[in-house]
Amino acid sequence: MQRLRQELAHIGRVSALGELTASLAHELNQPLTAILNNAQVAQQLLKSDAVDVVEMREILDDIVADDKRAADVIRRVRLLLKKGDLEYVPLDLNEIVAEVARLVTGDAAIRDVSMRLTVDPDLPSVRGDRVQLQQVLLNLVLNGLDAMGEPATGDRILGLRTFRDGETFVGVAVRDSGAGIAAQDADHIFEPLYTTKREGIGMGLAIARTIVGAHGGRLTAENNADGGATFRFVLPVDEAAAR
Repeated sequence: MQRLRQELAHIGRVSALGELTASLAHELNQPLTAILNNAQVAQQLLKSDAVDVVEMREILDDIVADDKRAADVIRRVRLLLKKGDLEYVPLDLNEIVAEVARLVTGDAAIRDVSMRLTVDPDLPSVRGDRVQLQQVLLNLVLNGLDAMGEPATGDRILGLRTFRDGETFVGVAVRDSGAGIAAQDADHIFEPLYTTKREGIGMGLAIARTIVGAHGGRLTAENNADGGATFRFVLPVDEAAAR
């Protein structure tokens, strides 16, 4: 059963990253274009009789920085695509939120959605598998972006927030300004194969709830009073790290 859960989780990650194809291509294209432009400028400078060493050094520094930007995008994707045994280690939820936010920034921009991050700087660590918790958050963020796919007159905002939930739990909330959860769907959205999307397979939220449950936490959803919906999951504080 554990191996089956891992295989399903991997399928879910591959599916989620498939939705980010255009965003990832855009995010990679920016540093690659900058590298090409800088290299072409360097070629022109080398044709001159006296090469400006200072300017050449600045160009090379820019190339190295843009290469690292592109490599970071690839690294984040490879981590989510990898298969392997679970690694339960102390984790900072703020870091996980920041990593997923960086991954979907381009997709949010393409969809004309503003992202707002609010993190608790004193959040204690949790114990879990980094890749699987990233997957949970990625799924909730993509669902939030999809919920704002229809034309709207108000602000299109996706909020990510980390918070304390009592003394023994911490959590993450993903709030969108979409249409909210329809009454007929409210009791079924976490069921396997139940989907409200035209091209959905109905496994994303079911897998996310299974992952959170395996980490000793819970995943819930509710409509906002002012429109849209909020999905939140809480996880137990890592007692060993808290000592």
